[in-house]
Amino acid sequence: MMKQKKGELTDIMIFLITLFVLATGFFVIIFIIPSITGGLRTAGMNSSVEGTNAIDSLEGMTGIINYGFLFIFVGLIISMMITSFMVRTHPIFLFLYIFFLAITILLSFYLGNGYEQLAANPSFASALSHGTFITLVMSHIAAITLSTGALSMIIVFAKFSTFGGTTQF
Repeated sequence: MMKQKKGELTDIMIFLITLFVLATGFFVIIFIIPSITGGLRTAGMNSSVEGTNAIDSLEGMTGIINYGFLFIFVGLIISMMITSFMVRTHPIFLFLYIFFLAITILLSFYLGNGYEQLAANPSFASALSHGTFITLVMSHIAAITLSTGALSMIIVFAKFSTFGGTTQF
């Protein structure tokens, strides 16, 4: 079953789009949580100890979301390196990988600028202080994409392998 699981050329593009969607979604969640908890506190309907504890635990979720994004980010990079190791490809495809990596880096500039415009909105200023890892990763998304894609290419093409045969170390 594990023999047929292989990475492919579009892994870096999937990595980039997944990272952007997660970063944007988590950023919006970090922005929404204080609004919800502030509304629940001022409504006064949760004057019990359990209600106050639930609101406090919801406010603590912003830090968990920030660290969770970092954990998912590292996991995506590790999984991409593992799938790169499992690919057997002919060296002639190096030029195709380079071309596709260039397209992905160009897209990363657009997605990074889109996130920066979202973060530059003055109403999101409070969420920026809670989403430090998200902002750090997304402000350097082009360099991260380049380094991850280059490392993936090195892993794919540096292996000693025969085309269609077994891998030799």
